[in-house]
Amino acid sequence: MRLRRLVLVGCGCLLLVASVSTATPLRSWTTKTLAANAGVPPRAPAFTPVDLSTPPAADWITNGGDVSNARYSSLDQINTTNVSQLKVAWHIHLDGSGKAAKYSAEGTPVVFNGVMYIPTGNSDVFAVNAATGERIWTYHSKINQTVNTACCGWDNRGVAIGNGQVFVAQLDGRLVALDQATGQIVWRTVVHNWREGYTLTSAPLYYNGLVYVGSTGGEFMSRGSVTAYDANTGLQVWRFFSAPAPGEIGGQTWAPGPLGFSTGGATVWNTPAVDTAQNLIVFSTGNAAPWTSRGPGLNLFTSAMVAVDATNGQVRWWYQMVHHDLWDYDCPNAAIMFDVVINGVVRKAVGEACKTGWLYLLDRTNGLPLLGIAEKKVPQLKSMNTWPTQPIPIGDRITPQTCAKAKPTYTKPFAGKPIKVGCLWDPPRTDQAVAMSPSAQGGVDWNPSSYNPKTHFFYVCAADSDMAIQAIPAAQLNQQYLAGKGLAGVNFAGIKFWQGYIVAMNVTTNKVAWRVKWPRTCYSGTFTTAGGLVFAGRGSGEFDAYDARNGKLLWKTRLASNVAAPGMSYSVNGKQYIGIYDGGTAFTFESPGKHGDDLYAFTLP
Repeated sequence: MRLRRLVLVGCGCLLLVASVSTATPLRSWTTKTLAANAGVPPRAPAFTPVDLSTPPAADWITNGGDVSNARYSSLDQINTTNVSQLKVAWHIHLDGSGKAAKYSAEGTPVVFNGVMYIPTGNSDVFAVNAATGERIWTYHSKINQTVNTACCGWDNRGVAIGNGQVFVAQLDGRLVALDQATGQIVWRTVVHNWREGYTLTSAPLYYNGLVYVGSTGGEFMSRGSVTAYDANTGLQVWRFFSAPAPGEIGGQTWAPGPLGFSTGGATVWNTPAVDTAQNLIVFSTGNAAPWTSRGPGLNLFTSAMVAVDATNGQVRWWYQMVHHDLWDYDCPNAAIMFDVVINGVVRKAVGEACKTGWLYLLDRTNGLPLLGIAEKKVPQLKSMNTWPTQPIPIGDRITPQTCAKAKPTYTKPFAGKPIKVGCLWDPPRTDQAVAMSPSAQGGVDWNPSSYNPKTHFFYVCAADSDMAIQAIPAAQLNQQYLAGKGLAGVNFAGIKFWQGYIVAMNVTTNKVAWRVKWPRTCYSGTFTTAGGLVFAGRGSGEFDAYDARNGKLLWKTRLASNVAAPGMSYSVNGKQYIGIYDGGTAFTFESPGKHGDDLYAFTLP
């Protein structure tokens, strides 16, 4: 059964986004040192599509390194032969911002012309000298501390820069443009009202004069969306609701009534990727809300990859990874675009790692599977309106576990009944808690993946976990529904993390190239470099570097807090650095560990 739909907009020409040659595209600016600007941050230009799609070198100008979201640095000064010599270049504190237990430090720094910009979980933004750590300016968000619609801790995953401004999407639903030289507010607009269940956690995206921002808050009955704003004025250009209303594309896939589209879901936890040749942005969406007891239907565009026109927000194509999601098996990981040769043909690909434990690979020109995805029958429960099949990618699972483990987690009854120990796709029930694996914590959660064009490997931060949940009857959910009120739609009966992983997936086959086991879940995400390295951080506070070819551990160090953010790389005056924000996390269902306000840079002696 074909469960995707293609909407053609524009010329439909198949254009190559990036050459497979090694030639370096020309950028519209020249990297200078901060010293040459007397300590005043230089203003970024209105970056061209070439600027934004060129793999980062001295500058890391977008949240994902470039608009492909590959988190791949073309620098190789630090490499497999010398990474063991990495030392702290500088280490500073960020005034205690985002240090309390409610915060998660999940931001990726961006760097332009020797200046680093980083937000904390409180959406405060710091500009520092990327070579020394010296503070340049600070923006205090002054967020209302009574915000109570944040799903999973207070966090901010990064800023965007462009056209002389720094853009920050705040947890309180505001998008703010700061003057890049001073940190002063240029304009500020309300994207959504947090009191109605909306928050903003993902890093915004600057592209072609627009700023794009996704909304979150599905567990608070908000509808997911991506909104585009004019970078100069802050005026809204378009908005795409990923939980469509009746009459909109996908609206017919929701049941009518109080548990239809209006209850929300399909939230956007990640920064979109951009195909500049097609003028196309691709993002992934969250689960439907509430989790269970909804009426029948696919529930587009939940738990899906969605491609829209970057200029007007019109849908180009979509692919749903989980139909009528009842398990919170959404795919909040950021989509990554790359070109790869398969069977002698250059393919324009986009990849998405998911909580289900699979890597979904599509042709980004049309949204069709790149290597094959089979619709297979799954367990059914009429009262939950389960969809008869689910998409199963051809290839290996990122995480091997597909059934919950009975001991010691689920030996005690819940609500007076034994917990049923089940497997992937076992439907939740209202009369009994059911444990399944992977859980709503993955597989692969929001933690960003990376792609290295030299190895053709997709590097994933993952976990083996299982969770027991009990569905709440529809009649009870109807009585509880109120926009802005927390309502997951399930009772939680237990969760267990069994193993963490760093996994390299070969995108030419969708098979595991190597897998490294960790005793705890990986929550930081990864980034990779032309020096043949992959970096990832542990919940214990350990920050590691691996050989990108085989997963061999080459370097490790201990940071002040448990690592919950991906690192990145940049250079100043020809010297390569590794940067990372370290401050712990409020949400892993494990011991949260130590919180902090630490910002590090590492380099060779």
